[in-house]
Amino acid sequence: MLSISRKDLYEKLWNIGITKTATELNVPYNKLKNACTSNDIPLPTASYWSSLYMGNEKPVQPALPNPNDNRMIALAKAKKKNAPAPKKVIKTVNDEKPNSISTETNVTSLIKKIEKPTYFSYLGTEQQNLTDIYNALKVNKNLSSKPHREIVKYRKKTQSYREDRLRIHSASGEIIPEILPFIDSLFKALEKAGAKIVSKYDETEVLYKKYTFTLNFKLPCKKIMLSPDDKNYSDYHTFEYGTTGKINVEVGYKVYWYKWGRYEKLIKQTKTTTTTLEDLLRRVFLYIFSLPEIIDEKERDYIIAEEKKLKEEQERELIRERREREYKRTQDLLNNSVNYFYSKLIKEYISAELDETTDGYVWAMKKAKWIQDSNKYQDDILREEDKEMLLNRKQMYK
Repeated sequence: MLSISRKDLYEKLWNIGITKTATELNVPYNKLKNACTSNDIPLPTASYWSSLYMGNEKPVQPALPNPNDNRMIALAKAKKKNAPAPKKVIKTVNDEKPNSISTETNVTSLIKKIEKPTYFSYLGTEQQNLTDIYNALKVNKNLSSKPHREIVKYRKKTQSYREDRLRIHSASGEIIPEILPFIDSLFKALEKAGAKIVSKYDETEVLYKKYTFTLNFKLPCKKIMLSPDDKNYSDYHTFEYGTTGKINVEVGYKVYWYKWGRYEKLIKQTKTTTTTLEDLLRRVFLYIFSLPEIIDEKERDYIIAEEKKLKEEQERELIRERREREYKRTQDLLNNSVNYFYSKLIKEYISAELDETTDGYVWAMKKAKWIQDSNKYQDDILREEDKEMLLNRKQMYK
């Protein structure tokens, strides 16, 4: 058995991951996860590592619940496996000295292979295809002889602002030469992965399976102040914008339940060298295909929230119906009590003041019964509304 404090286990999980922690502590993977769940220790998700490997901003790490609780957690170590029997080696003349260099090289390459992060695992059967495309990503120095159709449309001279076409945002109006080969490589890689590129007048959409991603290409610019000696200087034109020679790509996605919202990440380039452009291309490609997991998580959260909302509405409706039924029963009870009270009062008056042998006595007794229960003892002339008016009139006299 192995003992480790709750805080130490939390720190180790979020520093090196679940798999490496299980290996380092020599604990079965499933038992480690069960121990974390039962001790209220949050586990890092695949999207957390994807965001961490990709980019500039470190993803948010959830805090450890009940940080003052630093109990010791007992973990059962993995059972030792029997070592395989050594293979027989047949020596030849050339095998007098062991090939230690080859063995060390194989071990080093194996370690690197194990430590290399795996991408696109969330997409299952598409993982291998996306990995092959990712490894082959490259940005040419010049635009290819057969550029993507959206770039061909972009290079047309006659275009209106509201036309659906590729947009490259630049305050200076200048487009650096490197950006078109970059976009061409990105679009072709996305289509090779099975996506469809649709340019709108305000953004570019990438349709992949049930997901819709958005792309915005932006060229950062800096403000340049003009002096009176400059050719373009005037009282109304004292500054211009100049492109800084960088490419920034804003990547987002759309969800069906939030019509006007976008969730975006700005992926920046720092230099204009080919190597950096290829690095930017890989980061954009990797982030795009990490979004399905994020979208599905948000969709699950949305569905859970909607189900909770629907349940609360149904509970409110049940409470409202119960209240209406209870109100109706109480109202009937009150009305019957009032009717009974007046009927009894009238009967006492009749017995005290009227002669039983007269017609007035019989008439008054019928009215007393009608006041008590007009449904059971119906009147030939008066109606239920007349009784309500009479009783309200009685109450007014009080």
